[in-house]
Amino acid sequence: MTRPHYETQADINNEQRVANLLAGEGYDLYKLPVRYELDFAIHDRRDGGSICGFAEVKARRVMHDAYQSVMISLSKVLKARQLTDTTGLPSYLLLLYLDCLARLNFASDFEVMKGGRSDRGDPQDADVCAYYKLDDLMIIRSFDN
Repeated sequence: MTRPHYETQADINNEQRVANLLAGEGYDLYKLPVRYELDFAIHDRRDGGSICGFAEVKARRVMHDAYQSVMISLSKVLKARQLTDTTGLPSYLLLLYLDCLARLNFASDFEVMKGGRSDRGDPQDADVCAYYKLDDLMIIRSFDN
């Protein structure tokens, strides 16, 4: 069974915003083919453009400390860790919140619980999720609100 493709123009716009913010820090994001199951390869312009990691980008319509933890599908964590194990390069979750852009290393410890979303009426959205501690977030850039 093929799942619906939920990526919207708003998602693409959020990815572009994250790419623009990281460009100001000396990094370029290059969209990966779907088969990698993460969004981007991260290139470090200061190091001749070499790939220095991988990233999944998520936008949240809340402040970064609105919840006690960061939830992401366990399947995404597995794919990220597989990329890291294979390449030796870190994989990150880049989170665009209302108040900041933050980074979470997928290699950090997490707790496994059920989770997911219920707003789309898709039973496949119920998932086994990884819950990371807020303390593991690194704020890349804060925004004035």
